Amino acid sequence: MHLLLLHGFTSHPVLTLGPLPRVLREAGFTVVQPALPGHGTRPEDLLRVRWQDWLAVAQEAYQKLPEPRGVVGLSMGALLAAHLAAESPTQALVALAPALALKHPLAPLAPLLAWFIPRFPGPDSIQDPELRKQNPNYPYFPTRTLLQLLALMRRTPEVLPQVKAPALVVEAGRDKVVDPAGVRGYHALLGSPKKDYLVFPESGHDLLLDRDREAGAQAVRDWLIANNNHLQ
Repeated sequence: MHLLLLHGFTSHPVLTLGPLPRVLREAGFTVVQPALPGHGTRPEDLLRVRWQDWLAVAQEAYQKLPEPRGVVGLSMGALLAAHLAAESPTQALVALAPALALKHPLAPLAPLLAWFIPRFPGPDSIQDPELRKQNPNYPYFPTRTLLQLLALMRRTPEVLPQVKAPALVVEAGRDKVVDPAGVRGYHALLGSPKKDYLVFPESGHDLLLDRDREAGAQAVRDWLIANNNHLQ
């Protein structure tokens, strides 16, 4: 199976997914990791980007993959993955800590806050203190860019029932970024006849960079192998 891997908001395009790309390649999957617009350069580049730009890049990369193909997304990437799975032939959808609802109480006030607070520090997404020091993501982001993530969040619930591919949704048990109720809501709204749910209790939002990074990567690999074998 050919897999598109999508990172999250303010995430490093490659490093945020930790050992997952390597584990999947070793298992025989083809892996493609595009950089979504505004990422992998500097935080200010996010100011020139709309959520439709993220989706367009994801769509283009996905359409280039031969079938059978699947999509794996982390956080914001899991929202984009749902849009792809809803509109294109998809054999598997893996949503890691999908950002359907944010925990930060000030997130809905982003339009107002942008006038007074030009930038926010990067989220507290890794629980292990030593691993946190190696966080490859943006250390901050322009407050105004949060509006684009919120817009994508509002448009995702309507596409989830259209997803019919087998799906795996993963919750990070110590997530301080997204609300677990939103992760469960993402799973509940999926139209997939076969959908599974896993919780990794010791990790924060960036679970592939935290205590459960190896276990999480292996669980995704094993689920995809089982799903791929079922197709064959």
